[in-house]
Amino acid sequence: MAARKTTQRRSSPRRASAAPLIPTPRHGEQIWILDVPHRAPAPGAKYYKALKAFAYIGTQLPDELAVHASKPYSYARWVEEDLNGVRQPGATGFHKTPRPEQVDSAKAIATAFRHGKRGFLLADEPGVGKTGSAILGAKAALKLGGGDTVLITVDRPAQITIAAWRDALAAFGDGGYRWLIISPDQLKKLLGRNGQPKYSFSLVINDEAQQFRHLTAQRTQYQRRVNRLAATPEKAPFVITVTATPGHHPGEYTYLSSLFAQLHDDPPGEWADLGKKLVEHGLPLAPGWDKGKWDWNDQAKGSQQLQHQAVTRVRKWMTDCDPPVMMHRDAPWGPPPIDGLPLDFTATQWAAYHQDWSEFRSAMKIARQGNDTARGRAALMRFRQKAGMLRAPQTAELVAAHVERGYQVLVAVELVTTAADPVANLVEEHGIGVSRIFGGGDLETERIRFQRGHNPVVVFNTASSINLQASELMVDGSRASSARRIGFFHQPRYSGIAARQTMGRAHRDGQVCSWSLLFATGTVEEQAARIMISRLMVTSASVDGDLEAFAKLARLFDADWLPESIFE
Repeated sequence: MAARKTTQRRSSPRRASAAPLIPTPRHGEQIWILDVPHRAPAPGAKYYKALKAFAYIGTQLPDELAVHASKPYSYARWVEEDLNGVRQPGATGFHKTPRPEQVDSAKAIATAFRHGKRGFLLADEPGVGKTGSAILGAKAALKLGGGDTVLITVDRPAQITIAAWRDALAAFGDGGYRWLIISPDQLKKLLGRNGQPKYSFSLVINDEAQQFRHLTAQRTQYQRRVNRLAATPEKAPFVITVTATPGHHPGEYTYLSSLFAQLHDDPPGEWADLGKKLVEHGLPLAPGWDKGKWDWNDQAKGSQQLQHQAVTRVRKWMTDCDPPVMMHRDAPWGPPPIDGLPLDFTATQWAAYHQDWSEFRSAMKIARQGNDTARGRAALMRFRQKAGMLRAPQTAELVAAHVERGYQVLVAVELVTTAADPVANLVEEHGIGVSRIFGGGDLETERIRFQRGHNPVVVFNTASSINLQASELMVDGSRASSARRIGFFHQPRYSGIAARQTMGRAHRDGQVCSWSLLFATGTVEEQAARIMISRLMVTSASVDGDLEAFAKLARLFDADWLPESIFE
């Protein structure tokens, strides 16, 4: 057999002069891992491929690089501490005194940990104080178990949510433990080349855990590995699951599959395909259209009562065990008031609504993006876009009128080009400042401008993990403006999870914020509103929440699918 011919490859000049894989400090020097935005200048720093980050080596970080220095509890800080072998101080801020319900939550979490449970579901209503409860519970569990590392996963947008958790740790104290706060986009960094976890955390907090409900999603796969859900309880970290909205149906509680396995004395692998296992237990589910997803079966889709019975049964697995592994408390200040504001289109608006999409786009000066066809689901989206854009002037007038009455107004949208942008622009034409929490830019600065009252209106498409309530206690001990908040759903959402989370952005921490659902009657928006309310009912029932808040709105649609027995 002839020998395979080999050739010697020359190293290119670029490769020969490349930075080493891992920076090596000399005596008296240390390594700074820098958070350098794309294309931002970082004089003196080098990019290290193995770290996937810029770093600076020296005795002191230059002033021009200080803006890029790692922040407490960030992934950059975590790597930096590992490389230098030195722990750095945590965040500091105004101290918060835990509320009694937060102390009760911490005790319940610690009790579950002490009895060998592999996790706990904290499902209080939005704004009741789940963040503080989770931090207190984590510290209590670590004190019992002797561990010292905590991973916190947050939802998007990371520039707001990571900062919020960092401020919360500063307010409630980090207990001297080592904490890491990351977004779902960073989860892959915690896995090695073999796909297995690089770190063994003592405890994990999954905030807004509903983001991990789709088993086939990449973020969910990463989360399951980091949480070691395939391992037995003694070989896995204790997981505090934080969400007021577990899913639209039990088949979406995938992040709780290993906890369910433990409650039924089964190996974790038997519950990996959660939907299949729930069907074996008699729940009315069936495979969905998308591979790997589950949905209500045909019988349950037509029966709100069957759905209610199913979510109640699964909830009781967690609340009726000893000790319980789930806690839910309704907001002491009551559920968010919500009503419907239907709008009748004019003849001109109806004509535009039924106009061909390409003609409508041209008339409304909407830039063409990608495939411009409108069939199937795309057609429904086009009609939603048209309805939302045609109603933008009315929404802007409504917002301006409430600002004149002294309110600070929240406008929740789902789409940007045909909803967020036109509504924000039209409100600004009234001479009113608008914070824009959508798209790019410095979203935290936009949030603060609204909270301080500099902008009376905020238009946003972020459904979770941001605070927009009146009188918020800031990290420096000051308060947000005390002006009453009022919210408008400019667009009905198909997601009950997103709708419920959205209302909790300002109806929280003792502050009441009423909401109105805007939609055009006789359009695709009316059907979306029906679905939204139906799913709101299920998400509330899944945690034994107050359902009466949605009854009035449901009856607006002559909701015969809403059995009165739910309220008995």
